[in-house]
Amino acid sequence: MAKKTLLKSVILVESAAKARTLRKFVSRSFAVLSTEGFLKDLPKSRIGVDAENNYAPDYITVRGQGTLLSQLKKETLNARRIFLATNPDGRGEFLARQCCEIFGVNPKSFCRLWLTELTREAFNQALENARPIDAGLADAFEAKQIIDKFVSHRIGEYFERKIYRGTKVGRFRAMLLKLIAQSPTEKLLSTYDKLTPETLQELAFNELKFSAGRTRLVAGQLYEGMKLDDETCAGLVTYPDGDEISLSSERREPEAVKEFLTDYQFKLYELIYAHADGKKFTGSNDGDDAKLMAALDSLGVDWARFYAGGISSLIKRKYIVAENSRYKVTELGRRVLDALNGFFDEVFSVETYNAVNTLVKSVAAGEVTKLSVIESYCGKFNVAFAEAMNSLGEDSAPIDEPAVESDVVCEKCGRKMMIRHGRYGVFLACPGYPECKNTKPFFEPLEQPCPKCGAKLLLRSLPRGRKFYCCSRSPECDFMTWDEPQSIKCQFCGATMFVHRFRGRAPMFYCGNENCSTRKDHPVNKILSDTRERARLRREHKEQLAAKAVEKASVKPVNESRETT
Repeated sequence: MAKKTLLKSVILVESAAKARTLRKFVSRSFAVLSTEGFLKDLPKSRIGVDAENNYAPDYITVRGQGTLLSQLKKETLNARRIFLATNPDGRGEFLARQCCEIFGVNPKSFCRLWLTELTREAFNQALENARPIDAGLADAFEAKQIIDKFVSHRIGEYFERKIYRGTKVGRFRAMLLKLIAQSPTEKLLSTYDKLTPETLQELAFNELKFSAGRTRLVAGQLYEGMKLDDETCAGLVTYPDGDEISLSSERREPEAVKEFLTDYQFKLYELIYAHADGKKFTGSNDGDDAKLMAALDSLGVDWARFYAGGISSLIKRKYIVAENSRYKVTELGRRVLDALNGFFDEVFSVETYNAVNTLVKSVAAGEVTKLSVIESYCGKFNVAFAEAMNSLGEDSAPIDEPAVESDVVCEKCGRKMMIRHGRYGVFLACPGYPECKNTKPFFEPLEQPCPKCGAKLLLRSLPRGRKFYCCSRSPECDFMTWDEPQSIKCQFCGATMFVHRFRGRAPMFYCGNENCSTRKDHPVNKILSDTRERARLRREHKEQLAAKAVEKASVKPVNESRETT
């Protein structure tokens, strides 16, 4: 008689690290799989929200997630049961509901596992108390997601006629840019009685000089868990985006886990542990980050999840520059603020931002509907948008980003080449077109030094928003990376810090110096090694194809040989 295959129950989470931790807690009758973030999302290249049809969203498969989606469908097809253990918040609830739709799970079944910490006891309790999907909580996240996408895309339509193509800003970033332009006042002395996501970022900034992005990343790693010995794998803190952050129920002394943590993980865990142990902290850092955090606190803004990404985006779009812990609004940033002024003052105000957040919480509580919140805000925004567009005149058309003269001289005609933007990225073109059609790749000089030789880094923009960074001494120095260099330097060796970004997960910051002590056993080492190996294989494949093409071209066709004879 053939042996009967045991059907497993599947637990879906959003990250590989979280999946590795949970696998240590479950029996062989469970399989833990990762979605690696959202499987479906609103499109990036178009608005994806139908305002004429109750603001209906058009979700599409996330670029690069198609293969994973097919694999997950195959692995869950014959699952005994499917549980959703995504993060314990609105975003996680929305992802859980999305997974129900994709994998055919009844959202009213007891499929949702709520894990505020990743320990064996917490998992067993969550499994025992599995519940249906909270539609209100998922709707609350979706309402905010739709509002943000609709607004940022429409603002982009206005800006491409008022400023130029590619310029856009969202609700939170517009508010943040305005605060920076107003030069926030000195930060008042703060106390940290309760460790919320906001106070953790402030405390880590003051005590450890950690940026908001680094704090969020490391806190997420401490929650998702790590291998503590050959048998044990567990999270050390509760969910860092919850109402309050504390140690997990399996309380561990910092020194007992130090050997298993990176320097950044240990420092932040030690800080959280000291706070939980009753140590009192006060601080007043004079950097702009501390002032902005304090200003947002005083205005009652929920900023912890968005601050790091907001600052990073403003710098990336060249709306602000960072100089010695200070932020300065650029000329382009001033143009953005001027374009918003007079039309979007109310819809982009702090009061309106907080009011929308309050309404979103009401959706989560089941007190109002998702659509009512979307229509309430977007209705006001549409009035402001129409006035702004009418101010441009009927003949207004999208404006291309102005070409800027470079220092590179065209070797064919002697003119200085222009920096232009095209469908294949940024490039250099001769202004003598069509007489001279010379073009070259454009490498933008950066202030950050190469971690390998100390020379300045260069940036090259590629199609579909891709970018890579290399050393200005290339090819003598072979340093190259896809990861964005940061304005901060490693506090241990002084080399440039970089950030590796994931789909649907917090970014990973690391020192660019491979010999730095912080790089020992760092998870980014394997990621970079795999990236280099894939690049090597691609190069070899291209070289093989080129060799075959040359070989084929050198062999005369039979018919041609006969005719010659």
